[in-house]
Amino acid sequence: MFWEKRCKNCDSKIDKTWIFCANCGNALKEVKGKDIFQEVDKEFRQIDKMLEMKVPKFMLRPPLKAKGVSIIITADNVSPPKINVQTYGDQRHIHHQHEHRRHEEKPVRIPKTTEEPETKIQRSQNKQIITLNLPDVKNLEDIEIKQLQQSVEIRAFAGDKAYFKLIPIPSNASVNNEFKDGVLKIEVVK
Repeated sequence: MFWEKRCKNCDSKIDKTWIFCANCGNALKEVKGKDIFQEVDKEFRQIDKMLEMKVPKFMLRPPLKAKGVSIIITADNVSPPKINVQTYGDQRHIHHQHEHRRHEEKPVRIPKTTEEPETKIQRSQNKQIITLNLPDVKNLEDIEIKQLQQSVEIRAFAGDKAYFKLIPIPSNASVNNEFKDGVLKIEVVK
């Protein structure tokens, strides 16, 4: 329309109540004695009110016969993660793995010394056999084996001494282990 108000900087269509151009940010009115942040906040509140009137309010709810689980994990730097599991629908039994772990957690061991164990790796076509010498380690309960995405982490404890080894393995490999007479054998199959 011929009488439309336009920005002097970018020639975009503007509203007469605006203080700044929505396209380029150019000041449309001189702000006297007012904080610019108060004005911007006022503009946002007006936009919120306009949107509130135009957008219908509704909530998404699952169908009455739907089944599902909602898992929320919250964590901070001080306490252990909190896991909240909620179900909806006809869920009779949910296995809360985190609760079982709490009761089975081993105490944290802090060794005086940590060594890398003597390691031998034998490779064949689709598998590798890793042999680690862990002298003074008494049984499999003193060994922690964690399979990560592309590696295996081994921690073993013998009194005040610990052994640590990180061994690269192929992705999606299966890992089996056997411990006998201070020797840990790990079989990695692709």
